[in-house]
Amino acid sequence: MFKQQTVELLTSYNRERKIVTLRQGKRYVLGSRDGNELVLQGQDIMPQHAHLQLLPTGIHLEPIDQASVSINGTPIGAATPLKNGDWLALGSSLFQVNFSELNSAAAHSSPSAAAKSVILSIGRHPGCDLHIASPLVSREHAKLYCGQKGVEIEDLNSTNGTFVNGRQLTDKMFLQQGDRVAIASFTYLFTGEALEPVDTTGRVGVEVRGLYKEVADRSSRQIKRLLDDINLVIEPGEFVAIFGTSGSGKSTLLDALNGRRPATGGTIFYNGADLYACFDSFRSAIGYVPQQDIVHRKISIRRALQYTARLRLPPDTQREEADDYIARVLDKVELTEKADLPIDTPSPLSGGQLKRVSLAVELVANPNILYLDEVTSGLDAGTDKRMMHLFADLAADQKTVVCVTHTLENIDVCHQVILLHRGKLVYFGPPAEATGYFGVNRLSDVYELLDSNSADFWSQQYRSSDIYRRYVQERMNREAAGQQAVNSSLGLQLLKPRQPWFDRRQAATLMRRYFDLILADKKNLSILLLQAPLIAVVIGLVFDTEGPAPVRAAAESQIAFILVLSAVWFGTLNSARELVKELPIYLRERSVNLSLAPYLVSKLLPLSALCLIQCGLLLGIVMGMIDLPGNFPERLATLFLSGLAATCMGLAVSAFVDSNDKAVAMAPILLIPQMVLSNAVVRLGEVSLWVAKSSMISFWALDAMKTTLSTDSLAIRDPSGQLIVPISGSFGQDLAMAAVLGGVFLGLAVLGLKLKDRKQ
Repeated sequence: MFKQQTVELLTSYNRERKIVTLRQGKRYVLGSRDGNELVLQGQDIMPQHAHLQLLPTGIHLEPIDQASVSINGTPIGAATPLKNGDWLALGSSLFQVNFSELNSAAAHSSPSAAAKSVILSIGRHPGCDLHIASPLVSREHAKLYCGQKGVEIEDLNSTNGTFVNGRQLTDKMFLQQGDRVAIASFTYLFTGEALEPVDTTGRVGVEVRGLYKEVADRSSRQIKRLLDDINLVIEPGEFVAIFGTSGSGKSTLLDALNGRRPATGGTIFYNGADLYACFDSFRSAIGYVPQQDIVHRKISIRRALQYTARLRLPPDTQREEADDYIARVLDKVELTEKADLPIDTPSPLSGGQLKRVSLAVELVANPNILYLDEVTSGLDAGTDKRMMHLFADLAADQKTVVCVTHTLENIDVCHQVILLHRGKLVYFGPPAEATGYFGVNRLSDVYELLDSNSADFWSQQYRSSDIYRRYVQERMNREAAGQQAVNSSLGLQLLKPRQPWFDRRQAATLMRRYFDLILADKKNLSILLLQAPLIAVVIGLVFDTEGPAPVRAAAESQIAFILVLSAVWFGTLNSARELVKELPIYLRERSVNLSLAPYLVSKLLPLSALCLIQCGLLLGIVMGMIDLPGNFPERLATLFLSGLAATCMGLAVSAFVDSNDKAVAMAPILLIPQMVLSNAVVRLGEVSLWVAKSSMISFWALDAMKTTLSTDSLAIRDPSGQLIVPISGSFGQDLAMAAVLGGVFLGLAVLGLKLKDRKQ
């Protein structure tokens, strides 16, 4: 290490250079006071803000007292090493650090367009020219190509995308002066010569203007307003609670703010950009914890978080990095001691701990704005207090936190509260001022007070108040002065992220998780595996293929029928609950980056393996106990294919229902027609035969199974001259038709899931 080093700080405002030469053994003061070694002017910079020191191990920066200092968006509280190209935030003023020679170009800003063939890298890797230390950013996220024609940007197939003015890059494009470039949740403004950071902390501020939500009333068919003319500003790092009378639109507002269910009109700005028009650029920055649990209960908490990390973090995230993120999250939510235990242990987690697990699932991806929908409902007073303080701590870590709540005992830890009444905003401001504003002793008394007058009355009264002027109008004026709204004219439309139709890594992760879940529930797995041997033993004990040829042929046909019906039973019951039982988890992962094809494949392949084992046990035991001449592989293929088609049928049912009980209730409705229309119980007429051929797996599977019986049995006729074992088609044709029906049911499963996507 050199005994002296020149450090250059470039201000983000006008690229003004501040230079200081450091010598080992001396501490240099940074701040706004004239006598400092490095005088820096900017918003929120204290007279003596930080110490800069050259040590044998490198250049270190240390805050003075409690001064706000961040490096690449991460707050620091002690001496921290600086690297060439780091972004340094003193208060809300931003500087770029440069250790290189002073006559060189700024290392990590876009150089002049006149530069020749300069290529700058942007990413999470410390060696990148613009290093952004966030799990949302890929190791090598994007590149800038700077030449005589201008500055061109290219996304390097990053996980969370690179966006220019809210539009995701699919190819190289030249930047124009005034363009906003978003790398995950970090936004930069292109000045024509440089990328100026808008916010290197990734923090998110929210501005709502004229927001309203309309729906059609199902009974009266009239248009109903759930939200009406909402105006407010949530500043970065604030903890805001939404409460109000029953049916006042709390969850509707929350979902409008996070983009899950967009509002009908009005505008929501995230850091000055229209949320709906630029939704993809903010998708990775938004965390959402719904009322239902979004974690599987059979595997350990740590394993659940590891799978979440694999699904949401960039593929180039190393295991050590992911484990480090997970360890920090577990510590934050105070679950380190429970990390290696399944949620459904002999001593299950408490309600508060379970909610913290769902919160941890969201925190793994390090979102910058977090929405919580009634996550404290049903908790005791002590747990509610701990949860609210946890949310406040998250806000202190520069995350914007918005929470819907019904309990008001601990609402004083919030920075601001939003009070709704019949879809109208009747208060937005600090909770400490709310009781005085409404003239009540306790905030909970406001519910009875609101019912004493109309929502319009309370809304107008609030708009004429000093609190509205201070916390809404003045904030909006500040935002308007500093904002450049991007693409606000694009309208209210959610843009789908660019994704391949089939993500192999995602499919492998989901499949591995599903295998873990199956193996973790040993009781259920034992029941599933014991079904086949038990049914096979019963068949072996009841049926006898000895005797006259007609009796033998009839017995073989009956055995084939029961084998096919059992395979259909296995497939249907194995899968009928598999989608609906994890519906909240599916909807949350789907809203982030989950693709349909990997999800269905991750279910279908393990269920197919289970079905193959069941069919193999069933057929092997039956043929071992009964003299049933024929080709074993052909029969196994028939049973497996019929079970697989039935698995698709069960998945289709699971995709359309909304509860486990409904899925179970649907099973008899599916299985009884498979029995009646199989062409084994009664001889089918013209219409019923058409129905069976067009929709019954059992019809084609039984026909295929009959073709595997002995030639003698197939040739035997009854006294009336009709074949005892009639066959409609050939073995190959029958299996093909069963496969076609399976494909149809799989298509219905896709349709059911897509309909659920639209309803969320």
